[in-house]
Order: sequence, then structure tokens, then C-alpha cells
Amino acid sequence: MKIVKVIGGLGNQMFQFSLYKALHKQFPQERILLDLHCFNGYHKHRGFEIPKIFDVTYEEANWKEIAKLAYPYPNFLSWRIGSRILPCRKTMLMEGVDYAFEPTALSREGDTYYDGYWQHEDYFIAIREDILKTFTFPAFEDQRNQETASLITEKNSCAIHIRRGDYVKDRLFRGICDKDYYKTAIQRMKELANPEVFCIFSDDTAWCREHLTALSGQTETIYVDWNTGEKSFQDMHLISLCNHQIIANSSFSWWGAWLNTNENKVVISPRKWWNNSKAHTPTSSNWIRI
Repeated sequence: MKIVKVIGGLGNQMFQFSLYKALHKQFPQERILLDLHCFNGYHKHRGFEIPKIFDVTYEEANWKEIAKLAYPYPNFLSWRIGSRILPCRKTMLMEGVDYAFEPTALSREGDTYYDGYWQHEDYFIAIREDILKTFTFPAFEDQRNQETASLITEKNSCAIHIRRGDYVKDRLFRGICDKDYYKTAIQRMKELANPEVFCIFSDDTAWCREHLTALSGQTETIYVDWNTGEKSFQDMHLISLCNHQIIANSSFSWWGAWLNTNENKVVISPRKWWNNSKAHTPTSSNWIRI
């Protein structure tokens, strides 16, 4: 039996669910389960979003099954406290503090509880087609998204994702994807792909209009600001439909770029992902880092 703990926003959940799928492929005779208990009392995002968006099946672990391999935390707060003070059990595989790729994750025999974000395509790149099918978005039902999707698929388009919100004050993420990053990225994208339209996605459209309008120049620019709340995932869908992407240090736009199936795509990402010099940057090896 193997259990994967799931927590975080949609992008992080997709990394953890991808590991879950990879483990299914690697260990077809074993039961592979999800631990969803940390969503109890977790108010930062919108709960376990994956089954609300994608057509997926999974098996959830109960407390008794979790207790065999790890500590059966009933909610997010107890996990936050316990994970810092309790020793790692032999049946637990904890992601390192540097978020580096763990080579034993897919080869470890026997019962294992996986606790981490697992933000590396190496865990699931071998089953890319399966992951693409798993994360197939539902068709747009509203006219505005339908029209935008038609425009960005008909033209040579580039998505630009700017995450501010909680990142503005977060010591781990703040200050990395600043105005200078986007200035350099847009210039590089124009040189490499010469987009006909920029499609901008952000939780702070006012900041984008103030700082990015001049950078995009004469290129047609669309500010997508209507997908909010439970419909926010539709931004990721639109990002993935663009020919090219300039992403933030965010798993949300990481997935938007990774799900883009354009063989000639240009993806630009930040060279530094965290304000931690020892932490691994999870960007794909064929993306451009600046």
C-alpha cells in the first residue's frame, strides 16, 4: 500500500496527483491511495479541486490505513504542528527541505507514505500522455472564454502569468518575478516567437495594466480578469491553449505551460523559483530560464 498526501492549491494538487498516477503505473499490484485529511481546516485555497474540474477516479485512505504508515493527522493544523516535531517513520518518505528530486520515490518497495509537493516532471514525464488525458479541461460554457479561446488558438499567442496576491508579502516567493523579469521575458519572447497577441492572467490586473501595457507595445493585449472563485481554473485552461507562455514562479502557470501541447512552444520561466539559494527550481529542462 502506498499513500500520497494532498494539500495546497490546484497546481500543487496536480503535482501530487501526478505522482499518484505514476505510482499506479509503477506498482500495478499495490493499492495506491490519497490522504485528503489536511484539507480539514485548510482555508487558503478551495479544498480538493481536482475532482471538481477533471474526470478522475481515486481511492481515499481512511485513518486506520494512514496510521499504519504515518501519523493520522485529522486536520491541517495538527499536520503543521506534528510534521515539525515528530520523527519521520520508516514507512514515510518526506520531501527534502530543498525540494530536490527524490530518485527513490518511484522505486521504493513496500508500504510508503509520501509527504511533499513533488514538483518535478521527472516523477511523471514517462506517462505524459496519461497525465494530459487526466488533466483534460471541460469545454468552456460561457461566451467570453469561448471567444478568447478561439482568438488565442487562431493567432500566434503568448500567455503571461503574474501572481501577486499572497506572493507580495511571502518571504519565500516575493520579489522574484518583478517588473524587470517581465520586461526581459517579453523582449525575449518577441525575439524568439514574435507573438501576435499577449494574453495576460493575474490576480492583480490593475498592477499589470500599469506596468505591462508599455512593455507589450503595439502587440494586441488581452487582460483576462473574469475567471474568479471556483472558475479560476479556467485561466489555466486558457494559458495552456496559448502557443507560448511566460510563467511566474507558480505551480498554476507551470501547469498551464506543461499542458500546452504545441511542439514548437517557447516557455520562459524564472531562473530562481524561491528565495532560498539551496532550493531546487522545478522548471522543465527545455524551458528558457531568465
